[in-house]
Amino acid sequence: MSWHPAIPSRVTDAGGRDWLVRRAWPGPEGDVYVLEIRSPGIPGVRAAHLRHGIFEPVPEKDPRLPALAKEAPKGEVVAHRAHKRAVVHAGSRYIKVFRPGPAETAARNHTLATAPLTSGCITAPLLLESRRSVVVFSSIPGRSYYELGQDHATVTDASFARMWREWSLAWLQTVDVANSADFRSSVAGLPLHPPAAEVANLRRWIDLWLLQSEGVPEAAAARTGLVAQAENAITGLMATRPDPFRWAHGDLHDKQLLGRGGSGTPGLLDFDEACQAEPALDLANLAVNLELRLCQKLLTTRRYAIAHGEIMAVAEELHVAPERFAAYCACARLRMACLYSFRPPWGARATRYLVKPFPSPSPDREPVPVLSTDWSLT
Repeated sequence: MSWHPAIPSRVTDAGGRDWLVRRAWPGPEGDVYVLEIRSPGIPGVRAAHLRHGIFEPVPEKDPRLPALAKEAPKGEVVAHRAHKRAVVHAGSRYIKVFRPGPAETAARNHTLATAPLTSGCITAPLLLESRRSVVVFSSIPGRSYYELGQDHATVTDASFARMWREWSLAWLQTVDVANSADFRSSVAGLPLHPPAAEVANLRRWIDLWLLQSEGVPEAAAARTGLVAQAENAITGLMATRPDPFRWAHGDLHDKQLLGRGGSGTPGLLDFDEACQAEPALDLANLAVNLELRLCQKLLTTRRYAIAHGEIMAVAEELHVAPERFAAYCACARLRMACLYSFRPPWGARATRYLVKPFPSPSPDREPVPVLSTDWSLT
């Protein structure tokens, strides 16, 4: 199978300037994509579109993010998804810019979700300001677990293990505190994320992938495989009884966690998707992201096993049913395969998973290092 979404890793604008494609998302119609780009020598990132092979940068003053024109000069734009949201790093603050309206929901979710964190088990940014289209947060110390996992100069395997042990203890304490009477009302204010919501999210990605590959003969095998895998994943998620709902981050992965490469209170970012959900939602998403780092050769097998072991220890302590963890993992793997098929340089390898799925986790919950054979860049 040779077809995958044809998104280049480098594009050139009408003035001859080269841009590197940092991230990409499928657009609302076939052969239309939303890009996040950066150019060597120019600080920050820009948004762009790729429509039927034609590259079109979005103006720095994104017309559908009117607040960005005022906020961008305060620092460096470190994230920009066209017409949807942007993030500006301004010294000790991070400024999130939304379309008019969603900022209120983001501020409310942050306030409710971080209430249990006042116990000190996990550090979270402070909400400094909230307006109709803008939310401002404090920065917190540390580097992402994503970066720390790749640092072999200053982070030893032993300190990496301590870091993940600190996370597992802090996560268990946070879930326990959030379940206490003191914070029950805060958690109850968060939106529910039942299995049906996870199914809807997966179906959205499936539909986007099918839209982009519609009418492409070379994509036939991947389309057939994707539909079959989606039905298997959805059936697995809906076939067994859900675990009790608890406080959940909603988008937990290694770039959301901050540490110092050893002992210390872990930090946690971005509570926009905070919710009430099965613990497996967060734990499976984190586990599958780490599988991806292993596949990308950004984590060694040893470090993957360390992190995976701590995740599974948390799952056991929270009495997560093995079949619920496996079901959420299956959905997360398929969703991420769709997402990464639109992102160079992973497109071809991610698309390959739609035809040849990753092996299911073994019953004893051991890591699955063989994943690296399908996605590695060699």
